[in-house]
Amino acid sequence: MPVDAAPDILLTGFTEGDRAALQDALGGFSKTSLAGDPINDPAPAFVLAAAYDETGLRAARAAALEDPRPWCFVVPASERPLFAAAAAAREGRLLLLPVEERELRRTLVALIEDQRERGAGGAAFAGLEGLAAAFSWTTKEFDVSRVCRRMAHLLAECGYYPGPGAEDECALALEEAVVNAVEHGNLELDSSLRSDDPLTEDRYEAERERKLADPAYGGRRISIELSITDDTASLVLGDEGPGFDTGAVSDEPSGFEVSGKGLWLIKRPFDEVSYNDKGNKLTLLKRKPRP
Repeated sequence: MPVDAAPDILLTGFTEGDRAALQDALGGFSKTSLAGDPINDPAPAFVLAAAYDETGLRAARAAALEDPRPWCFVVPASERPLFAAAAAAREGRLLLLPVEERELRRTLVALIEDQRERGAGGAAFAGLEGLAAAFSWTTKEFDVSRVCRRMAHLLAECGYYPGPGAEDECALALEEAVVNAVEHGNLELDSSLRSDDPLTEDRYEAERERKLADPAYGGRRISIELSITDDTASLVLGDEGPGFDTGAVSDEPSGFEVSGKGLWLIKRPFDEVSYNDKGNKLTLLKRKPRP
């Protein structure tokens, strides 16, 4: 980086360990960062603010109100009440600790889009009253993070998720649901292959790549039906896998990583969540909040 170039991102409020890990992760995306505070460090284009308790989150939200840059609140995934409060915040986006590469990529893209929209003058779909659309992709061609981010952004612009934190929670939920449809539906991957053992994890990823390359699995389709009518948004996510026993699904998170929180994470930003009898189609309903 040139000597006079400003860092891309300001990191504030982080513990030393979390800051170092996040700086390493940002470096993987060719993003430079600076540890500091919003008042004394105005040069970075974006702010990632850590909050480890409610007091810290309130302080970060107050600072974001006085700062013109796009913000993101970074909170521990293990602190469920704090997670809920950050998701409800309208002053910034949401990112969970420990940070996953997929979620960090989504957040960086979203912050850049926030910056562009502030310059462009607002949401393109504000006031939309009706929509009906159907999409489908082959599994091997499906960009999960990008599609889920765009769907969540559309719903936010239509008024279903007021504030970037709520939009990010929607994107997280959609991504969890779609990853389940891809990996455990179309690719028929067994969750028991995943563990804390790096060797076992490598085997899971190797099996995933093998099945994606196999037309019998990678050629299966993922479908999304989106409709907006009468202040209610409906998304129906479908896969072509064999389905599963929906009665065995638990509402409790099975871990602190994004993939693994399951139905608990999926249900949070929606008013109704239901599977079909076979277990290969998930319907998500969201009612527009009253002003």
